[in-house]
Amino acid sequence: MSDRDDEVGPETPPPATPEASASTGSGVHSEAGSPAGRRPSRPNLSVERIAVSRDHGGYAFRLEPSDLANLRELPGARGKTDEELGAEFLAAQCDRLVAALVGDLPAPATIRVLVDPYSRQAFLAHEDRVRGIISF
Repeated sequence: MSDRDDEVGPETPPPATPEASASTGSGVHSEAGSPAGRRPSRPNLSVERIAVSRDHGGYAFRLEPSDLANLRELPGARGKTDEELGAEFLAAQCDRLVAALVGDLPAPATIRVLVDPYSRQAFLAHEDRVRGIISF
């Protein structure tokens, strides 16, 4: 073995083929470059959001993820998570939410709170019907 055998030199890359060039570069993979013609599974980049709920006065008030997203349009939302915004909203409005339902819907009941940030109203829905509206 000579001294030259111990030296590590630059490796020469294999000749470029259409398959090899499709799977290198910017991390984009083609079907031709993947084993058996299948694409690699893609990571799930969607943010999983959960509903926020609060029990008060015998009612369970629930803000679904789409309603939590609407809270982002309100002043003071910057820097807070959807869950924080929902918990703060329900804590601040729970007495008014209960007052809007007391004469119309007996407790216990689960109420979905639908938020319209532009009209600054919350619609209180039970099953398939709006049972109350509050302005905030």
